[in-house]
Amino acid sequence: MPLTEEQKAERTQKRRMTNALKEEARAHRDEARRQEWREKGMYLTREQAAAGDLCRGCGLPVIDNLGSWPGTMYLTDEQRVMYDADQERYREMHPNCDAHRWSMAGSRATHCGYCCPPIPISREQAESIHRILATVSERREEELEIWARTLTCGHRVEQRVHHTNREPSLSTQWCPECQITRGVVTSEKVAEAAERMAKANRRRDDKIARAERELKKAEKAAADARKKLADIQAKR
Repeated sequence: MPLTEEQKAERTQKRRMTNALKEEARAHRDEARRQEWREKGMYLTREQAAAGDLCRGCGLPVIDNLGSWPGTMYLTDEQRVMYDADQERYREMHPNCDAHRWSMAGSRATHCGYCCPPIPISREQAESIHRILATVSERREEELEIWARTLTCGHRVEQRVHHTNREPSLSTQWCPECQITRGVVTSEKVAEAAERMAKANRRRDDKIARAERELKKAEKAAADARKKLADIQAKR
């Protein structure tokens, strides 16, 4: 028997909740690991990494100065053997981490996003990010669309997203009421940027019209004052 529309909607909601809970658990896992790194002082500075200190997560060099791997299609036969051996070692060291990989430019050692504390960004990278954020901060409020996001706890939070983005990109969000990160079950756009822009333009036009009326009143008052002054001076 085919499912009713109500049953389909119920299944969809259950699937969304399951996915949201999975993302939430993953976020909590990663947050706990970052807290562990901080408490145990496992983060290396860029200077320590450059000096040859080993990763405090996996014990491999962070910067091995062996040069970055070329694209896999450009590997020589000898490089292919070494590359495959490195990949196999990585899989043996991180069989169930389910995390991204990272490495430093000019190095071949591959590190696990869950096991290996990352290295702080360089000054040049920080300046580049600052420039990008400065550009973003210049965007006008009316260019942002407002999304209402329902979390696994049932609370709803608002998120502003620039109208050039289809939807919020993150699958988790901080819940101010629960004071923890929650998975996002559904996202609903509640305010269109175009509508907000139109309202902002109307407010701007109203302010301009009001200012023009006030200017005309001021100009008329000034003209009346000049006429009155001229009449007084003529009677001397």
